[in-house]
Amino acid sequence: MQKPYYEKPRFKLYQANCLDILAELPENSVDMVFADPPYLLSNGGFTVHAGRRVSVNKGEWDKSNGLKKDFEFHLE
Repeated sequence: MQKPYYEKPRFKLYQANCLDILAELPENSVDMVFADPPYLLSNGGFTVHAGRRVSVNKGEWDKSNGLKKDFEFHLE
């Protein structure tokens, strides 16, 4: 089992792929899962924030892998 990123009594925070962590946890042992999946919005475009043009690129992890692979990711 992966070591928690942060821990205190009755609270553990993991920084990892939630599908990997959940597979290792006992059934009915979780009260909440907070996940921040990639939204696949990093496409080389721009948006406007506070009156300034800013890139929407968040990094390689947020780039689309194509329609089929993106669908399979969300389905999983």
